[in-house]
Amino acid sequence: MKRLALFGVLVAAASFALAPDAFAHGGQFKAPGGAVDPGQRAPEDPTPPPPPPPSGPPTTPSPTDPGKPGPTGPTTPPPSAPPPPTTAPGELGGTQRGKAAGLSYDQWVFWYAYNNAELENLKDALYSKISSDNPLAVMGSSGSNQGSETHDVRTKIASDLIPAMLWARDPKNARHNDVESAAYIGLAKMTKDPTHIDLIREGLDKKFDQLIKESAALALGLLRRAKPEDQFAGSDLDRVRGTLFDVLEDDDYETRVRCFAAFAIGMLGDQASGSGSNSKAAEHTARLFTLLERDWNDEITTAIMTAIGLQDPSSVTEPQRNVLRDCVTKGKLGRGDAKGIVPSEAAATLGRVGTDKDVDLLLRAIGSRRTDRFTESSIAIALGKLAPLIASEQRTDLAKGIIGYLKKSKNQQATNFALISLAYIAMEDVKAGKTDAFTAAKVGEYLMSSATSGRPLEKPYGALALALVAREIGDMPTVEVFGEFRHKAITTLREGVSSGKLTARDQAAFAIGLGIAKDEGSVGLLMDVVKDRKENWEKQGYAAVAIGMATPGTNVAASQLIRETLVKTNEEELKIRCATALGLLKDRGALEMLLKELKDADTQSLKGQIALSIAKIGDGRSIPPMVQIMKDTKEKDLTRAIVTAALGVIGDMELIPSLNRISKDINYRAMNDSRNEIVSIL
Repeated sequence: MKRLALFGVLVAAASFALAPDAFAHGGQFKAPGGAVDPGQRAPEDPTPPPPPPPSGPPTTPSPTDPGKPGPTGPTTPPPSAPPPPTTAPGELGGTQRGKAAGLSYDQWVFWYAYNNAELENLKDALYSKISSDNPLAVMGSSGSNQGSETHDVRTKIASDLIPAMLWARDPKNARHNDVESAAYIGLAKMTKDPTHIDLIREGLDKKFDQLIKESAALALGLLRRAKPEDQFAGSDLDRVRGTLFDVLEDDDYETRVRCFAAFAIGMLGDQASGSGSNSKAAEHTARLFTLLERDWNDEITTAIMTAIGLQDPSSVTEPQRNVLRDCVTKGKLGRGDAKGIVPSEAAATLGRVGTDKDVDLLLRAIGSRRTDRFTESSIAIALGKLAPLIASEQRTDLAKGIIGYLKKSKNQQATNFALISLAYIAMEDVKAGKTDAFTAAKVGEYLMSSATSGRPLEKPYGALALALVAREIGDMPTVEVFGEFRHKAITTLREGVSSGKLTARDQAAFAIGLGIAKDEGSVGLLMDVVKDRKENWEKQGYAAVAIGMATPGTNVAASQLIRETLVKTNEEELKIRCATALGLLKDRGALEMLLKELKDADTQSLKGQIALSIAKIGDGRSIPPMVQIMKDTKEKDLTRAIVTAALGVIGDMELIPSLNRISKDINYRAMNDSRNEIVSIL
């Protein structure tokens, strides 16, 4: 049976193309495997899907001076505008109109695709109250003033969305596995009713198609709720865990169904269990480690390790951590050898549930000749994840160790991840009001150098790292060292937006960095990027999102510009980014236009992108017409599946999607079938 998904997206590789599975599970494909050039793919990387059709990025602007900061006072440079774009190929060869720029796994867009949920925090903007003193911000294209309560999706979850998901879950109504599958996911994301748990559990019946079983297993994990007041009772969730463990241990289920069950156990790792807040946590963790001793295939073994990494770290014992340590450093798991990407996942798991003693162990391992490239990359991530567990003095030593590694590393992917880990270390110092990482380890100087004069593929990661630290510092730092760093970081990011030494895609990294850093003073510069119709569409899209991230309230001029861009562009990925920006700007005015486009769209791909664009804007007014499309038997089944998936995105109870716990800081180079699929779902 043909199934629907979207390839190539979220990372500005080119445009969308159709392929199996991800939309059927209620999401979209985030990893741009099909966009990676064959010549730039390592031999051990997975075989990609067919690449998307070429799209035409235009010329790269020439370098510019973004303006000099004031001599005293501000920690953020004043806004400035870039010069008109001219043809000036960059250090990596620039781009040519009509030809998509090459994309390798080492490029920054992959990292952003897997880590943008918390950075954009779109639903927080959507659900926040719109100020009544700026009526233009809530005006639709008709000009009518809408109160913020009109747009609150939560008011329509019980009345509209859950009944729609229950309707679509019935095979007689769904008429297509994709619709039914998306309904299981959608119901789990938005229900608070314990009786719905049994309805979701029914999807695991072995008589059903594998797609339904996978979705039901995943849906049980998506019952996770971050806020205690929204959480299910520990006794209810323990029954869910019991079901998931039964599926994981049952050889009659397909491998990917069992892996999805393991992932779901992981997603529930921070939820209530037993009679107390999490009284049975150690029991669940012990059961996972016991299962780890079995002779599974690599798919199931790594899925179990992922689940362990999402458990409460306090539930993991030292002997259990030693199992992970031996896997990383000795290549041993129990009585056998650790195969494939298993040691890599063990390193990632240590980064989540390890202790301060793992810092030195992993620092030694990352420089060892015995460590394979996949594990080396996972260690580079794990070291940054452990930074919150150690004191400032030890963070300084860790930063020095990572910088020493960076100076000699030839593993580009590990280098990129290590730069992000340096940012995490510096961010912990900022939180603690300590400056050791900046003064003794000179982390700021190293990141600045990486962004401006590092290796070509290193520069955008340096920019992202600068942005993360600047974001943590904020606009009003009280420590002089932090203020100076933010000032220099913002200046560097602005310069990179139009640097002729960078490709348009890498300029986009500096643009999104300004959004991550929440630099409102750069909105004018970013608007000029979006406004320029000769500009690279990929760069325009990231600049639009950056505007939304950097704007603390509403910006009528920016909203109007981005609306116009969304409607006029033929680039489907640019539509998505513009819709994200409008959601961040709390502007629902594009909804009527998008609903009309959805009705008039003549291709499945375009319908999918418009449906997701509507979901990104997150306006409750979109729910009734989209439910109508979902139930319309005259519509194509795949269109109905797309809309069902989009409704699930709109109604998700979580501000940050629960699946972000798996995809955040993931080593996307070390992937297999089930991991590829699970991180593709929104």
